[in-house]
Amino acid sequence: MSVLTFPTGTYHFNDHPLFDFQLNRVVMWNHGDPTEIQARGGEITDFPSWERVLKELSAQAEAREDWAAAAGYLRMAEFFMAPDTPECHAAYDRAREIFYTHFTYLFAEQGGPIHREEVPYADGVLPCWRIVPTDTSKGAILFHGGNDSLLEEFTDALLYLAQGGYTVLAFEGPGQGAALRKSGLTFTPEWEKPVGAVLDHYGAEDVTIIGVSLGGELCMRAAAMEPRIRRVVSWSVLMADKPAEIRAKLEHWLDENNRDAILDLYAGLAEREPLFRWSIQHSNYAYGTSDVYEYLQKARAFTIEPVAERITQDVLLLSAREDLLVDFALYKQEIDLLKNTRSLEFAAPGRALNGQAHCNMGNTKYMLDLILNWNDRMLER
Repeated sequence: MSVLTFPTGTYHFNDHPLFDFQLNRVVMWNHGDPTEIQARGGEITDFPSWERVLKELSAQAEAREDWAAAAGYLRMAEFFMAPDTPECHAAYDRAREIFYTHFTYLFAEQGGPIHREEVPYADGVLPCWRIVPTDTSKGAILFHGGNDSLLEEFTDALLYLAQGGYTVLAFEGPGQGAALRKSGLTFTPEWEKPVGAVLDHYGAEDVTIIGVSLGGELCMRAAAMEPRIRRVVSWSVLMADKPAEIRAKLEHWLDENNRDAILDLYAGLAEREPLFRWSIQHSNYAYGTSDVYEYLQKARAFTIEPVAERITQDVLLLSAREDLLVDFALYKQEIDLLKNTRSLEFAAPGRALNGQAHCNMGNTKYMLDLILNWNDRMLER
């Protein structure tokens, strides 16, 4: 495998914080060109302009045969499109077509390290990649993303972990990627079930699990229930949460099953903030719910609180000090729940290391090295 390089830094592409963060994601994880994104980022003011600009950048990259960027731009164009529509599916399918057509050399059929497989699960399949290291494997890493993850987006990171000497088993679970879009599998808080299916399929034991964003919470839930997981990396855990200013009111209404009050409140929030409206649309699709009330009730189960005392593994908890999506103060609550871990390490790289954003988006290599070094130390104990 060739030596992999990763972009480093944080750019200001757009005045809206969430658009700006996602445009940085285009560069850091999806091979976007920061120069051309800088030139076009200011045009993005809403969802239609997001879709238009990213699709135009994809077409330009395709014309110059920059296939990684072409797939990455289109992958991210789909991000803010109305979910589960023909247009959205077409963008997703075309991004995958570009990727799997032009990167065949990465896959085992062409002598590459990635074995692309499917694991039967419920009424569908979980897409999986098994990536083998060049030399003798130190052990197995089980990897998955979070609320809006696509396996292809993690290609470079997964290859880097394999270069670190590990067999990598990466999968899209219910609510993610093709498991959602092709098999119709929606999120479950019982993440030990898809994890168990993958571990069964590969006969894997004594594994390290890495979960990213919401996956950071899901992987800890799986660890509480699955003894084959021995080490846990919870990366920028996205805890199921609600806006702070209305959290108490919502919890009260959810306890009372007051659907009407919640629907009225969220209708007003969605009217004022289109990004909020989009998040509910996406959540209903990915979680298999019909409205915000059903989603919030289901989301309450996405917490480790009921099972936290059963997490007895070595745990590495990774955070970001200026996370747009997670209140940094919530990590204290998370750490306090983890009373019985064999060991617990907490890292929160800041702006000096370009690690201040969600998933430490500005310095992926630093984070991967941190994870690999931690895992090596745990195995040596």
